[in-house]
Amino acid sequence: NQLDIKAKLEKTNILDGKLILNANGKKLTYYIYIKKEPRNYHLTEFEKFKEQHQNLIIIAEHIFPNIKKDLRKQGIAYIETSGNLFIKNDTFFWLIDTNKKNAQKKRVTNRAFTRAGLQVVFHFLIDKDLINTNQRNIANITGVALGNIPQVIKGLKEQGFLLRINKRTYAWENLEQLMNRWINGYATTLKPKLKKNTYAVPKNWESIDFNPKKTVWGGEPAADILTNHLRPEKFILYTKENNIDLIKNYRLIPKQNGALETYEMFWDKNKFEKTAPPLLVYAELILEGGKRNNETAKLIFDEYIQPKL
Repeated sequence: NQLDIKAKLEKTNILDGKLILNANGKKLTYYIYIKKEPRNYHLTEFEKFKEQHQNLIIIAEHIFPNIKKDLRKQGIAYIETSGNLFIKNDTFFWLIDTNKKNAQKKRVTNRAFTRAGLQVVFHFLIDKDLINTNQRNIANITGVALGNIPQVIKGLKEQGFLLRINKRTYAWENLEQLMNRWINGYATTLKPKLKKNTYAVPKNWESIDFNPKKTVWGGEPAADILTNHLRPEKFILYTKENNIDLIKNYRLIPKQNGALETYEMFWDKNKFEKTAPPLLVYAELILEGGKRNNETAKLIFDEYIQPKL
């Protein structure tokens, strides 16, 4: 049987708009959340929005099969640009999952979201004034080749994150959106390249006296240090020290698939702090997900990040 379906899009200040469907005399309203290619770490965020706005629909270019399965389990509607969809409610149950993924034209990469670009954007997010220093200084502080800096700035302007005020001055726009874009890029492009080794979690992890210019806590242990609100289960260290140094200096014990993961520190430490910058701690909590991490991430966002946006 064919359905008589009419669709209407409306702008709202909630999420990315509203989709109103009229199907066989029944009116269905969904709030739209647009994600190019949803990942596992987005599911908690989707579920939270669904609790706030009962009818939520994800619109994406492509959704991996396991993500589709989880969305259907959570009762979250979705539409792919290929025409595959899932919409289930008290009146209708629509499921199409036979269309092939649309062939995408090869796009020119925005240099702000390459590995080097993400490293630069991270420094911009933790120090907004850095953009208005000279490019050689930006290169020195971020550890990125000077030739990349103008390309990163160009990419940020093209995406609407930077406005030129005069010849030497820029102003930031949509910083929270840029932060979320950076977190996605960090997860998929930057973080995998930083992974080093895994170790057993030391019983006295809180009292280890790391050299704070070379090795600091990230993720859940850093969140516990910053908020005293989270008992860590997964451990992250960012370090400039090698495996031998970590064993010799701090008695870390290498362990395959251990709960303590080490990553290359991609910024220079000027302060004697025990943790990574709050932005990076926040990102790791969001990517790991779960109720306790999300609660702690909100505390960090409210105290350390929001005032600087």
